[in-house]
Amino acid sequence: MKRIAIVGVGNRLMGDDGCGSYIAEFLRDKVQGADVIDLGSSGVNSLDLLKDYDVLIIIDAMLGENDVEVRKMEISVDEEEMTSTVLDLEYSGSHGVGIQSLLFMLKLMGFSPEVYLIGCKPYKIEPRVGLSEEVRKNLPLVVRELINLASKFNVRIEESAIKEVDKIEYRLN
Repeated sequence: MKRIAIVGVGNRLMGDDGCGSYIAEFLRDKVQGADVIDLGSSGVNSLDLLKDYDVLIIIDAMLGENDVEVRKMEISVDEEEMTSTVLDLEYSGSHGVGIQSLLFMLKLMGFSPEVYLIGCKPYKIEPRVGLSEEVRKNLPLVVRELINLASKFNVRIEESAIKEVDKIEYRLN
């Protein structure tokens, strides 16, 4: 049986960047068949949390053309990715590395989960707690996409979450 994690990523102190973290916290008691992990903006320390999963479904802020996008991510071990990860560590420190760098480090350690990203387009990334109205109105779509994707792995998420997601509490962990 595959081990599956739904992983929320984002910095709650930077407005819309925290969307994945808020959604993960909201979903914690609404999911069966997968672990729900709120990584927030933790860095290298989260490698130990992620290494034993076969499937990672990541929810994060992501710039794109659409308000919500679902992508399968392929992590390759090449010079360009190595350079990007080294620069990420150099300039962000081990606590602030991005999810792409974490996934690359997992691959280097010999772990290769299937990785899917549900990206939510951010509108306001600035020092503040809470999500912009633009992102808030897209939260039901994020949860709907998550329900569709997770069902492929026999993970059940309460359908009521689509209607209740606007009740997310904006607080720091």
